[in-house]
Amino acid sequence: MGVQADVHEVVLGRARQAVEIGCDGVVASGLEAHTLREHLGGKPLIVTPGIRPAENRPADDQKRVVTVEQALRNGADYIVVGRPIRNAPDPYEAAMQIQGVIEGLFLSA
Repeated sequence: MGVQADVHEVVLGRARQAVEIGCDGVVASGLEAHTLREHLGGKPLIVTPGIRPAENRPADDQKRVVTVEQALRNGADYIVVGRPIRNAPDPYEAAMQIQGVIEGLFLSA
């Protein structure tokens, strides 16, 4: 847990610095989005890359990934979805499935 705690502290510290110098947003893993929201409130905007579907996640993929739902529930304002769409047999269908997840989250809120 020590290494993970250090990552959270570093991300929070850098996000605080970004806000202090006037940045409107930061890029942060969905794993830290909750911590940023908890400590910094509605500012800054959080852009979260590394979005992956819960199912069929490749074994050789990045380690610090979250699902669309995790990212948004943790406080991300924007998500970046690359590989799950780019590498899909039908990229349009993959994008529409992700959009469906997002729509479902907002409709249930």
